[in-house]
Amino acid sequence: MEIKPIIGVRHVVLKMRDLEAAKQFYCGVLGMKIGKEDPERGLFLRFGDYHHDIAIFKTRPDADPPKENQVGLVHVALLVENLDVVKAWYDRCKALGVPIVGTTDHAITNSVYIRDPEGNVLEIYCEVPDYDWRTDGMGFIARPLDLETVRPRPAAAVRAV
Repeated sequence: MEIKPIIGVRHVVLKMRDLEAAKQFYCGVLGMKIGKEDPERGLFLRFGDYHHDIAIFKTRPDADPPKENQVGLVHVALLVENLDVVKAWYDRCKALGVPIVGTTDHAITNSVYIRDPEGNVLEIYCEVPDYDWRTDGMGFIARPLDLETVRPRPAAAVRAV
């Protein structure tokens, strides 16, 4: 029997100990909306009109936080429009005291990596418009990206959260 291909990834579910801290971060910092909330079980959060993009399930207070060298999720990637928007998120996170893990030019994308209150890593990235991965290939490219020197283009409109 032939099976149809998977279309893509549509949401991610994270486990967190502190649902209030999760709500403050994902709604207050990232601007997500609550689709459904159950204080005993978790949150369904969305960026737009889809039922949920990220779900947070409550785990026990004594659960281990994410560790650098463990099997499992490395990061959740959040796509934005362009480098000006990546820079705006970098500036926002820096101003709010959100831990910034790093910034990277992957040739195919430009990224800032941040941590949520429980240590989960999120990548806020844009695609590089003049890089064609179909012809130029893609690999494990990780070059330095200095977002401090990025200056917004005058016509760029960066939407506020």
